[in-house]
Amino acid sequence: MAAEATEPKTFLKALHDKYGDSDIPEGNDLVLVMHVPNSAPGMTDSGQLILPRQLAMNYHSITHAGNEEEIANLCDKVTELDIANNCISDWKEIFKMMSVMPKIESINFSCNPLMAEIDDEVGNQSFPNIKRLILNKTGAAWRTVEVLLKIMPSVEELHLSLNDYTEVDLKEKYPNVVNLHFNANKLRDWGEICKLGRAFPNLCNLVMAESEVSLCDDSEVEASFPKVVSLNANKIGITSWEEIDRLNSFPALTDVRLQGVPLLEDMKEEQRRQFLIARLPRINRLNGSKIQEEERDKAERAFLRHFMDSEEKPERYMELEKTHGQLDPLADVNLGPPTHTVTVRVTYDTKVRMLSICLDNSIVDLKNLIRKLFEIPKECGIALYYNNAEGTIPYRAREMDPSKYVYTYLYEDGCDITVEPREREGRKWIEPTVHFAIKKSLTVTPRD
Repeated sequence: MAAEATEPKTFLKALHDKYGDSDIPEGNDLVLVMHVPNSAPGMTDSGQLILPRQLAMNYHSITHAGNEEEIANLCDKVTELDIANNCISDWKEIFKMMSVMPKIESINFSCNPLMAEIDDEVGNQSFPNIKRLILNKTGAAWRTVEVLLKIMPSVEELHLSLNDYTEVDLKEKYPNVVNLHFNANKLRDWGEICKLGRAFPNLCNLVMAESEVSLCDDSEVEASFPKVVSLNANKIGITSWEEIDRLNSFPALTDVRLQGVPLLEDMKEEQRRQFLIARLPRINRLNGSKIQEEERDKAERAFLRHFMDSEEKPERYMELEKTHGQLDPLADVNLGPPTHTVTVRVTYDTKVRMLSICLDNSIVDLKNLIRKLFEIPKECGIALYYNNAEGTIPYRAREMDPSKYVYTYLYEDGCDITVEPREREGRKWIEPTVHFAIKKSLTVTPRD
């Protein structure tokens, strides 16, 4: 939003406040001599300020230009001017500043209340060096845009976001514009978007994020956007895969951003990317990431397998089947921890019991089962040992880690568990004697 001005303030005064001596008064006859702080861009031998070529004057409550001669003396080498978020509402003041900056190539008017039309007298000027024009959230009417593009014939990059446009009303063609930012406007009809393509016939990059428009018609896309290679359609109202398929109507499109659209919200990230890659065969970059040949092959095969048992298959399925043939379904392999149970023999003192244990139980759960099985009091701590022995060579039992799970140690029926109680000496448990084993066994020794 534009800053709220408490009192009229000129661009010249704002320069003075930012870079010079704030005690010097403002006036039309002011000869401005600035004393430059150490943080300033630089100064001449005489002490006159040298402003940066990229001049940013945001949030200074500027309403007017000020003394044009002094602006010319200070800004004759400025190539980029950013006066966004100020309070300028009169285009005459804008052109006063621009007319004394002969090298200016980029200008940002964003968030100034510039809804008024440009007077014919003012609109007769020419700014042939300007290549970037930013009019975001200015409320600039389409006639104003047309006048600006006429007097700035070299504009290549145009920003018209956040202007609440509900239609496109451009009567001329502007072949120099190749980059267009048209975010967060209120167009709903895709036919209106196609008017942008016809007004800018050499458009290569189109950014139309956060728009309510949906891709409801592809009949005009090919003719309207013959050269668009990059499209940012983040957060637009796509609700069907048919709308995604219509992106293939852009004949030169290779780079797409499609994030935050309603259709894809409930899908996992991997599947979302695979489906988009599979449906958009000419795209080589998706959401900023390059699509490698191996990734495309994997995505297309995943797409085929997803729809192979469906009664209604998308048209793209038939195309991919011709490329990859009929695929076999993937085997259903569970790579997670086992969920079945095993039966083990548990020995505690002279007692032996058979116990069925679920493999995804924790060792703490196993301890609790053993306490109940042998009625071991809670005050008697137990420790579990797994005697990992093979053949006839004895191996010393190793303790089972209470932070792990049963499947870490057991995977088949027939293993032995031995339980030996521990006694407490002071605050420490006395280590039990752990026996050697010749077969797979699990030793359980009491402790907390």
